[in-house]
Formats: sequence, structure tokens, C-alpha cells
Amino acid sequence: MYEVRPPTDSVARYAGPYERWVFSPELGRPYAFPAISTGNSPYATALLEGADRLPDQAGANYRLPPLWNPLGHSRAVIPFAFHTGAGQSDRDVAQALHAVEGDDAEIRPRFRVNFPIAPAAWTPTYHPDCDMDKWVVPHTRPKAIIAIIDDGIPFANAAFLDTQGRSRMSHVWLQSAKANSHGAVPFGRELMNGEINALRANSSGDENALYAQAGAIDATMPELGLHLRRQATHGAHVAGMAAGNAPHLSSDPMGDDIQIIAGQLPNTIAWDTSGFGKEMYMLSALHYVFDRARAMAVKYADDPDNPVELPLVVNFSYGWSASRHDGKSEMELAIEELLSERKSLRPLSAVVMPTGNNFAQDMHGQVVPSDLASGSYDFGWKVMPDDRTSSYLEMWFPEGMDPSGYTVHVTPPAGATIDAGHRIKVAAAPNPDPDDHGDPRRYTELEMAGQNIGQLSADQHRGNRWRVMLALIPTDNTRGQSRRAPSGLWRIEIRQNTGAPLAPDQAINIWVQRDDDPASLNTGGKQSRLVDLSTAAPTRPDHPLRDYTERLGFLRGYGTMNGVGSAGSVLRVAGYTAQTERPCHYSGAGGLTRDPAGDVAPWGAHTSLTAVADQSPHHLGTRSTGVRSGSAMQLIGTSGAAPAAARLMVLNAAKGQPLMQGFAGPLRLAPIEVASEMVRAKHAARTGAYTAPSVGRRRIQSNLETTLIS
Repeated sequence: MYEVRPPTDSVARYAGPYERWVFSPELGRPYAFPAISTGNSPYATALLEGADRLPDQAGANYRLPPLWNPLGHSRAVIPFAFHTGAGQSDRDVAQALHAVEGDDAEIRPRFRVNFPIAPAAWTPTYHPDCDMDKWVVPHTRPKAIIAIIDDGIPFANAAFLDTQGRSRMSHVWLQSAKANSHGAVPFGRELMNGEINALRANSSGDENALYAQAGAIDATMPELGLHLRRQATHGAHVAGMAAGNAPHLSSDPMGDDIQIIAGQLPNTIAWDTSGFGKEMYMLSALHYVFDRARAMAVKYADDPDNPVELPLVVNFSYGWSASRHDGKSEMELAIEELLSERKSLRPLSAVVMPTGNNFAQDMHGQVVPSDLASGSYDFGWKVMPDDRTSSYLEMWFPEGMDPSGYTVHVTPPAGATIDAGHRIKVAAAPNPDPDDHGDPRRYTELEMAGQNIGQLSADQHRGNRWRVMLALIPTDNTRGQSRRAPSGLWRIEIRQNTGAPLAPDQAINIWVQRDDDPASLNTGGKQSRLVDLSTAAPTRPDHPLRDYTERLGFLRGYGTMNGVGSAGSVLRVAGYTAQTERPCHYSGAGGLTRDPAGDVAPWGAHTSLTAVADQSPHHLGTRSTGVRSGSAMQLIGTSGAAPAAARLMVLNAAKGQPLMQGFAGPLRLAPIEVASEMVRAKHAARTGAYTAPSVGRRRIQSNLETTLIS
């Protein structure tokens, strides 16, 4: 078995499986998003655990984004950026990380390296305190704030104006824009409402010119680019649905007393749907929203040192498929910490996220104790031909379980032969270097005809839960590379060997990452899927008009919840079809399994509520604003349902009412269903405890309408 050990001064000493894959030229780097594959930026980003402060190292520049921390609490996870010089190398990054020391000498800080910042986006002079000098007091005192974290947000769209023609976009952070000479954000560019009003006044109605002047359109900035020249973007629909006023949203108009804060993520953040590289930007955006909401509250406070926080609803229509799904990933811990603390200060606070769109895609499987009765279990992974992006599969063992003795074996499709790296022990590499950082881990590389086509890894994530991951390069010759992975049915076998058996209430959970093109970015991705090798697929459904069966086999949609949405306080929104009042076929769901007594039991995070995601079985999606003022677009997926619910919540908050005032109870079970214990549990896992009213019932035709799939 081929084992790889990092050089003494390599950033790989801190790297988990995704970082190692994406940053290694001989592995997945040539196929990564442009900021990695074609760039060599000296500005790096990371998440930090186990330390509250960054070092003061000579020759290095460490930056924290604006961090919301009014109570002065220690933070479990901190986002930061750093720069060590014009020629920053892998060794420089490693030394910069090594210089960060924890408060407890016995605890080493833990890092998750993220993708870099474009040099032109690095703010030359950074002062993190928001001085609000370009903020104009709204003519109507705000009663609540709606925030959007997304990409491609058309902040100058007329849908976001108040009745006086002034922007309700209070603050906007364009994370990947070219930086000004100085600013209160560490990278990118911040705009406040006064600047947006001036831009609109000087643009003569030319929104392309407006966005170019604002630095929101720039062909020289790859992670920004010309995204806002498109007719439709994900962020345009989400922002319009959550906060805009337009004829097709007239059923629930937004008042002048609701202000908007926006954090625009890098537009290429959807290139790698594994979740790698995004957390620093996502967490920084969430801190920014909370911080600027507080800055607004200070402007109205009798005691600026103790302002009363305004009600705040944050819509974050983003996520990925795999990860722990237990609320204990880095991002989920950070979200829960921030949200629970803000709710202690202002109960009318919420973070709203979609459940995801993977329910019917065979992207989740569960191995239970009976599956391992013979000592092993194997399943299939169908990897598609002509896939131009990397594919990922994760296997998660139960938290706290010691899987020593277990091995995972990989067999390629018929006709292909793996020369090395086809199996791995679920244990740390032997004799680890005492100076090594990061989680206990080991790696092998899959070699075929002398070329690396994949990586098989085992790591004890955050020191408490073992994961095995298989990453494959594209199945198409792309990016000028001669190597490619074979497409077809890969066979994955989990062998218990001398390992302890799963307890009756334990399971091994398996997910594949989303790998299609999520937003017309021309990634060339093709979605892989799991295959049950032990049970033949049914030739026909139990009943052609029913959504639920009594089966709960290896393949299941129950457990396809958004992989970054499991924080306990997050509101998770599923999608239903308005005409039929039934769950959308793609809408993600909470996990279900059978307990030792054979009864159905929930696990993991579950759906909080459901909102309209499709108008009818033949009219998919919801309508919202496009990029240009007056345009409209359709978005298909739970990313469109979440902001509809967020919109209604912030309208309630502005009235001083509970966030879900006026929401109905659980979506009714269709009369044709058989209301057994299993069916009731499945329905609850898909629909949650509340149903949001439909938003924007009027049907307005537009010749400027585009449809996106989220």
C-alpha cells in the first residue's frame, strides 16, 4: 500500500483530505476551480480552532474579518486571512500557520485551509471598525433587517428601493471585488446605502455601467467577473424573494422599515461542490451581517455601548451534500455559536437554510449492523462518463467509535485495473511526526498505469469521528491533462476484519457530493450516484400516486439534509408543490433508521418547515426578480423556498410578532397515503412542523424571464 507523508515544511502537515487533494498538482489541483488551478495568490485563508488570537510574526500579515462578539466570548471557530510576502510558497503558508499558538499549551490549534484571495482584492489599508461614514439614515426607522448571503446579488435593482426611491440595501460586502485603497473589510469591497444611492443617481439608468463603476463587474477579477451582466443569477432570485418588491411578489410587500444587508460570496464558489474552501468566506459573511446589523442598531441607541439589537433574519440558500450531518462540523459549530448568542440578546433572530435538492438522486446510503453480519458490506458508486470535475464519496463511522481493524477496499469498473492504493485501514498512519498538526489521518493514492487517478483517505475528523473519503479525478481528458479516471460502476467494500462490530443503534453513513453544474458555470460536472448491490431495484412503485413506501433500504433520501445545515438553531426549509400540496420530489429530508426494536427512528437534523418550491408538477420553480430592474426569473429548488419563508419571517419580525406567525401546521398527508408509522415518520422528515403560506401568487408574464436550477 502506497503511503504518502508530507514534507516537514509543507502545508500538507495541516491538511485534511480535501485540502490535500485540491492543493496537490499530482492529484486534484489541475481540475479545481480557477483560483486554485490557475492561480498562485500570495493571500491565503483558513479557519482556526483552539486559539483566540493570531500571532504577530515578523514579515507576515494576519487579518481577522469584522467579528461580531458583543459579549466578549471565546469563539470555537475563527475565520482569518494572511499574507507572508509577494513570493508566498507552500513553506511560507506552513510557517504562518505554525506560528499561531493556542491559549492552552496542551492544545494545538487546528486549521482548515481555504481557497486564496485574488491579490487585487486584498485591502491595502484595513481598519476593521465600521465607521458608517457612507451610510445614510433611512427616512423610516428600521424595525427589522433581512440579510442575504449568496452570489451575484444585484444590489442596485429597483426592487430594493423604498417608497422615496432610496436603497434599502444598507450594507453590501462584495468579497471578491477589487479592493479600495482602504476599507473596513479585509478583502473585497464594501458599499453602503449612501454610495448605492449616488451610483443610481449618476448611472442614467445604465445598470451595467453602475455595476462596473461600483466594482461589481470586473473581467480582471475571476471570482467576480461579469456575473451581474447575466439576466439571472442565484443571488438575484434569492435576494428578490427574500427582500424585493416587484409585481410578482405583490402578495407580501416589503415595507420601508425593513433594511437589507448582503454578503456576496465569490461567484466561483460553486465550482467545487464538496464544500472545500468556502467556509472562511461563508463564516466571514455571517459575522459581517451580524456586525453591520449591530452598527445600525448603535445609530439608534440611547446608549451606543449597549444598543438594542434589531430583529434579524438571515437567508443562506447554500450548502453541500456530504459532511458529518450531526451539527459538529466547523461551520455548523460556528453558526450555532453565533445564532444562539444573538438570540439570547434578541430572540427575533434566525438563520434560514434550504434542506437541499438531493432526495431522489441516490446520493445517500446507510450501512446498519445486520448489513455487516457476514463481516463485510459492499455497494456501488456509479461515476459518469465525460465528467470534467472531481468526484467525492464520504463514509462516516459513528462518533466515538474506534474502527481499528476495519478496512475499505476499492475496485474499479470492469476492464480497469488499479496498480496501487486500492485499500486503506481506518486508522491513523503509523509513527506520526510529533510536529505534525491536524487530525489523525492516513492517505493512499490510487494509481492506474503509473498515473494518480484518485485518493483514498481515513481521518478522525475533529478528533472524534472517523471518515473514509474517496476522491477521483475527472473521467474526461480535460484541462490539458493526459490522465482520467475510468467511468462506470466502482465497487466499494467495507470489511470489519478484527474491528469491533457496530452497536445495535449505530450505522455507517455514506454520501456522495453534488457534482453537476449548479449555476450554469460551465464546470462540466456530471452527478455520480450510489448503487445498492444487494437488493434489486423494484420494477414499479408500490402505488403510482403515493410518495411513500414501507421500505428503508441501503439507498434512501432520508438523510439527504443540507450538509452544512445541521446546527440546532438553524431553520431548515424544505420545498412543496403549491398545486398538489405535496413534497417536491427532490427536496432533502432528515435521517431515518430502524432502532434495535425495529421501530422507525429519526437521526440527525430534520426539516423545520416547508415552503413552496414548485407551482405545479408541470410548472417547476418559483418566480422572483432577475438581475436587471423589471426582469423576472424562475429558480427550481429549495433555494427558492427558503427565502420565501425568510421573507414572511422578517415581515412578522417588523410587526413584533413571532417569526412564524400565520404559518400553518404540518403539511397534510395526502389522503391516498397509508398512514402507517413509517409513512408518518417519512412525511415528517420531509415536511417539518410548519407550512409557510405561498408568496407572490399573481402570475406576471415577462419577456425577460430566465430559469435556473439551484
